Amino acid sequence: MKKIQRLQDSIIILKGKIMVHSRESEEQNQYIRDDKELVHVQLRKLKAQRTQAREISQENLVKLTLESNATIKALRKIVDKGEKILKLAEICRKFETEEEKVLPFYSSTLTPEEQEEIEDITSEEFTEELAKVIADYTGLENFWKRYNKVKLEQLSLQHRRAQLLEINRKLREMLKQYLDGISVSDEVLSQLNPLFVVNHRSNLPQSLSLPTTQPGDKKPPTTYNIIEAAHVIPHIL
Repeated sequence: MKKIQRLQDSIIILKGKIMVHSRESEEQNQYIRDDKELVHVQLRKLKAQRTQAREISQENLVKLTLESNATIKALRKIVDKGEKILKLAEICRKFETEEEKVLPFYSSTLTPEEQEEIEDITSEEFTEELAKVIADYTGLENFWKRYNKVKLEQLSLQHRRAQLLEINRKLREMLKQYLDGISVSDEVLSQLNPLFVVNHRSNLPQSLSLPTTQPGDKKPPTTYNIIEAAHVIPHIL
């Protein structure tokens, strides 16, 4: 009986231990399941971030490719423009005068004192940012000198051309008036012409009121306009 009692006690003790271990195991399993779920959530987030990063990288790659191609085209245009400028410079070199070949850049007409005064005024008016920009373009000063000189010469030639065109127009009008006065045509006959007289009559409008003469006044001399018959006969036959 004692042996059976001991066995029963040991069974009860073992059952208690089993329950304790099962409870602990269940808690550990729950912790593991929670960790597993958390890992799955983080894994899904990482996958979503990886997909988004891949899409962004693809877009950046496409954008970089397009910008690279555009940059290459722009640089090619700049190179072509530079080559064109060099060719034009070689062509223009042939038309330069000896003075321009020897002294391509004209010197300033200002005195040193005036130059210093202008520099002091401009340095006070310019802001720091604008001064930096101007400093970056100081290397182009000689270029702008030649460019401004050519621009002034161009404006001067345009002004001179306009003057010559105006003189030419006036000369053409004077020549046309002269030719209309000495020639006979339908267009000329339809207009007022003091040189065209037929039967002592001109096509100019006659004044309705005759000048009154006072007794004792001398009669004004009679004037006659003469025109060759060769010019009149074709228009009266």
